[in-house]
Amino acid sequence: MSAAKPIDGRPRYLQVCDALVAMIREGSVAIGDMLPTELELCEQFDISRHTAREALRRVEAMGLVERRRGSGTRVKAKFAPVVYNQFVDSLEGLLQYGKATRLVIQHSEIKPVPERLVDELGTAAGTRIPHLTGIRFQRDQDPPLALCFVELWVPAATPDQVESLLDLRRSERALYDLLDFMHLSRVSQTLSADAMDADMAKILGAETGSPALVVIRRYYDLTERLILLTISTHPKDRFCYTTELTAYKRR
Repeated sequence: MSAAKPIDGRPRYLQVCDALVAMIREGSVAIGDMLPTELELCEQFDISRHTAREALRRVEAMGLVERRRGSGTRVKAKFAPVVYNQFVDSLEGLLQYGKATRLVIQHSEIKPVPERLVDELGTAAGTRIPHLTGIRFQRDQDPPLALCFVELWVPAATPDQVESLLDLRRSERALYDLLDFMHLSRVSQTLSADAMDADMAKILGAETGSPALVVIRRYYDLTERLILLTISTHPKDRFCYTTELTAYKRR
C-alpha cells in the first residue's frame, strides 16, 4: 500500500482516517485482513503514534474494523453499518453534513407557529411562516438510508424566498442558498433524547417507542438574525455525533 498525501487543511488524523477508509472500500485491504499497525502508519504517513492511534480509533468508530490489544486492527466491513457518524469541530464541519447526506423535502406550507416554538423562533404564537418537512438520507448507502425526519421553520424569509420554499421543485435549492456559508455568523444546537412516536417510526422504518436523538439547530445570519430553525429526529442506531474541544495553548 502506498502512502496517501492528503493536502487539505483538516487535522492529520482525519486525513489518515479517510485514507484508511478509502483503502478498505477500494479493496486494497480485504475483509478479514489486518490494517497497518500504529508504527507502520507512523512511517507510511509521517505522523506521530498519537495521530495514528486516533485515526484507527475513528475507523473503528465507523464500524469498519475491530481492534484487539496485541492482535492489531482487522477489517470487518467494507461499508459502515446503518449508523451515520458525524464529526464536528467547526462551522464548516457542521455544514459538511449537507454534502454527505441529502435532505428530500416532502411537504411545504405557510403554517402558524405553535406555542411550543414561540421562544425558539422569537415570534408570537400563530404567526404564519414557511414550514417544511422532509427526510434526510445518507448518500453512500444503496438503497439510501433514511437518517432522520426533519422539520424546518424559516422565520425571516423574503417574499421571493417564500415563493421558492413553497415550490417543492425549488425548495431544496432555496434552503441551500439560504444557508450559504458566507451569509452565516453562527449555528447553535441542542441535543436531547426522546422516543419515536408511531407516525415518525413508520416514516423512518423504526420501532414505535424506541429511543431517538433530537437535534435542534438555529442558524443566524451576519446580523445575528435567526434565519432557520431545524428539528431533526434520528433513530438511536442511525446517528453518532462527535465534537472535539481543544484547549488554548498557554504562552
